[in-house]
Amino acid sequence: MSVYRAANIRLAEGVRPELAEVCLPGPDERVLGRYARMGPQLEAFHAFDKAHLVMLCEQGLLPTADARAMLRVLRELEAGDAIAARAATAEHMHSGEAILTTALGPEVAGRLHLGRSSGDLLTVSFRFTLRARLLRLIEGLDALRHTVLTLAREHTETVMPGSTHLQHAQPDTFAHYLLAHASAFERDGQRLRQYYARLNLSPAGAAILNGSEFALDRERMATLLGFDGLALNTRDAVWGRDLETEAHTVTLLLAGNFNRLAEDLMLWSAPEFGLVECVDGFCGTSSIMPQKKNPNALECLKGVVATVTGHLVSTAMVHKNPSTVPVFEWVRSMSDAWRGYDEMNSALPLMEAILRTLTVHRERMAHSAGRHWATATDLAAALVREAGLTWRAAHQVTGIVVRLAIEQGLAPAELDSELLDRAAQQQLGRPLGLDTARLRAALDPGASVRRHRLPGGPAPERVGEAIALHEVELTRDERWATQARQRVDAAAAHLEAAIDGVLAA
Repeated sequence: MSVYRAANIRLAEGVRPELAEVCLPGPDERVLGRYARMGPQLEAFHAFDKAHLVMLCEQGLLPTADARAMLRVLRELEAGDAIAARAATAEHMHSGEAILTTALGPEVAGRLHLGRSSGDLLTVSFRFTLRARLLRLIEGLDALRHTVLTLAREHTETVMPGSTHLQHAQPDTFAHYLLAHASAFERDGQRLRQYYARLNLSPAGAAILNGSEFALDRERMATLLGFDGLALNTRDAVWGRDLETEAHTVTLLLAGNFNRLAEDLMLWSAPEFGLVECVDGFCGTSSIMPQKKNPNALECLKGVVATVTGHLVSTAMVHKNPSTVPVFEWVRSMSDAWRGYDEMNSALPLMEAILRTLTVHRERMAHSAGRHWATATDLAAALVREAGLTWRAAHQVTGIVVRLAIEQGLAPAELDSELLDRAAQQQLGRPLGLDTARLRAALDPGASVRRHRLPGGPAPERVGEAIALHEVELTRDERWATQARQRVDAAAAHLEAAIDGVLAA
């Protein structure tokens, strides 16, 4: 029986079981397991109940004796499993009032909801619950970034093939490749921290639309619940939904970035490439083909982006309605979405562990980097420098060289000045007369990497500089995460101290 929706109060009958099965306020445990019926938000409801009681007492809106009695019940609940006890009531956001009604009767427990609504109960719980997951996500991302940079330091001299259109392009280093992902993950960290600042504002006291005529202290509630300020406009605080859509957008961008990394590693672990290999513990085999070593962990990581995309689309569809309409649609969508956030928090440690234990086949990388004329651009550059050709003329002559060599079955290391002169004669009507040693030096993959010394390029000294810059940013970001968590923890301790003060009054 609901503490506020009973038969013959406003409605002539109680909730029928067919409705309760589907929508009070979300699918039941058989459908969503631990994500059903606001399970992830029960901790937030518990904290909100305690903070609200403290504030009402301090504001003189609640008799001290009643506040003490209710806070004692909630404290006694914590001696066991408070969250399980709340879940057992099936009252979800109003589970605290249900428990207090059973323990103290409606004359006392009925005072709890003064100045509140299901609206700010829900929005506080959303921000409170997502905040905890967001901090975990930031910390997991920072750990992944640390591993990426550590691995990059080990491979500044590891030459590998670069590719575009899945074709050999220019020689690269594995470190330079990893720093591309380090840059993307750094942007992900920036987005997460910026979003956290928008998320961690308190809707408490906004009620359902206009706040309350009672003298609630919204600032005090924000402090007790660990928020950094107020979601000020009482209508927007409850009915603004862009924060939820933004949460899915930010996590989708992050999932997309580690999906790209997982895609590459999965491709490169195929025997045809053989550039990297996951440890056996992150792989599976076949029930019929005993030779198989399947990169299961990478496949699982690739699947996360699909889950997160689904939640983003679902949320966008729910919130396309008039601004104050989709309540139970929103609750149902939110029940689904917690799984997506939890999957993200499982995916990051998995990606980090894969990289930390990854086998990199350096010799295979180096061998592949020198094949398929990946240094043709370097040869064209040498013709500009040493033969005085324009870039386009050098580009065309080099293209002819590559075609002639492929037709004759020659590898880049077998190029000689005679073949170059034949190509130049076809394009320019004259030979170039460059010696074979200089041509082959231009085509060396390791030398090619070392020649690309512009800021952000793959030359080892530039990569070392970039790693140092990323490490500075990571240290700053790790400090931010530590301080953010300390503020949340300090607020929780402050709330318990405030309760102690009421109980001792």
